[in-house]
Amino acid sequence: MEETDCLDRERTLVKGVPFHQSRAGLLGKEKARPLVLNPPVGGFPPVFSVPELSFYCFSEEARQACERAELKGLWWRPQR
Repeated sequence: MEETDCLDRERTLVKGVPFHQSRAGLLGKEKARPLVLNPPVGGFPPVFSVPELSFYCFSEEARQACERAELKGLWWRPQR
C-alpha cells in the first residue's frame, strides 16, 4: 500500500476552516467537508493511504475488484 501525500490542506475544510488552520489531527469519514485530494503525477494508485486520513482510499477499479471478490466490511464514498 502506498502512502500518498495528496490532501489539499487549503481547500479541505473542517467545520468551515481550512485543514491547515483547524488543528485537526486525523480526519475521519465525516470530519472534512469537503475533502479535497490532489491527484499525484501519474494518477492515484489502486489503493492508497493519506497521512491525515484515518481510512484507506480505493480507486474505482479497486472498488469494483473488491465487489467482484465479494469482500465485506468496506465502506464506499465517492470522491468528487
